[in-house]
Amino acid sequence: MPSYHASISRPRRRSIALAAVGIAGALSLTLAGCGGSADGTSGGSGSTQVGYSAPFLSAQFEVVLQDTVLQQAKDSSLDFLSPTNADSDSGQQITDVANLISAGAKGLIVVANDSKAIIPALDQAKSANVPVVAIDIGPDGGHVAAIVRADNVGMGEMACKAMADAIGGEGKVLSLMGAETSINGRERSQGFHDCITQNYPNITLIERPTDWDPTKQANALQTVLAANPDLKGVFQQSDYALSPTLNVLKTAGRDAKVGEDGHIFDISIDGTPQALDLVRQGVLDAAISQPLGGYAKYGLQYLQDALAGKEIPLGPTDHDSKVVEFNGNPMDLLPAVLVTKDNVDDSSLWGNQADQ
Repeated sequence: MPSYHASISRPRRRSIALAAVGIAGALSLTLAGCGGSADGTSGGSGSTQVGYSAPFLSAQFEVVLQDTVLQQAKDSSLDFLSPTNADSDSGQQITDVANLISAGAKGLIVVANDSKAIIPALDQAKSANVPVVAIDIGPDGGHVAAIVRADNVGMGEMACKAMADAIGGEGKVLSLMGAETSINGRERSQGFHDCITQNYPNITLIERPTDWDPTKQANALQTVLAANPDLKGVFQQSDYALSPTLNVLKTAGRDAKVGEDGHIFDISIDGTPQALDLVRQGVLDAAISQPLGGYAKYGLQYLQDALAGKEIPLGPTDHDSKVVEFNGNPMDLLPAVLVTKDNVDDSSLWGNQADQ
């Protein structure tokens, strides 16, 4: 691919740098006293050994999420073993969970690489009486003590309404769909699709699968744009591919900024520091910020509750969310935030906190 647009080169470098810092920070916290130790021994009197299973660390969001969980756990009774990274391999994640249990983990926080493929690992944890809390991505089955996620259907609807308002309720728009193997990908696609088709008859929806693959996403955008030069909007279901898709727009001469003639409305989900910088620059119209801090905070809280034998009650919570039943498991749906130029500098956004 041609080199990245000059306007996004700085945040791209910062994203890479932050990812490296996040990985190093996560490892140092794990080895030096976020409770855990390199050999898996207990980090303090009365602490409980637990594990963290990441699906991959190639996305900045996952790096910061892992790092945030480990940092917040410093003030708890949880003693984290060295976290595992499945590197997008669902079979490896099953092995990772087994290894964490064998290493002495009495509880687990898991971000599933594949919502269905993770079920055997959950079954194994259940048979070993090891409670699991799933954060960010919920499993399609199996037993967990709790699931902590955002309302992903709601985020798709949020993107739909922001885009429809911006383009006057008419024209062609593209949804670059997340992986069908992920409940997040399915629900974001569903929320956007249903909102467009049910409420905006003058909008033509084009959908393309991407499997969370940056190359597939960039190629899909390039192909659709070539066939539809009058494209008015693009919905990206995660920030991981912002740089390659923006490069496609630049190469096609369609990178006009917000407010300029020929601009294509562009919205993405995650709220990474890169995305927030692009909103500030007028390159990205909006970002939907996931409640990353909430995933960490309530994931840890529910894991401690499960280890103490407490059940998570259904219904409204004290943190502006609602616990519902999902596949027989309690799921806490946290609210997300639409970020535009008006609130992009809000210090409560995780992307602004991670960028400090």
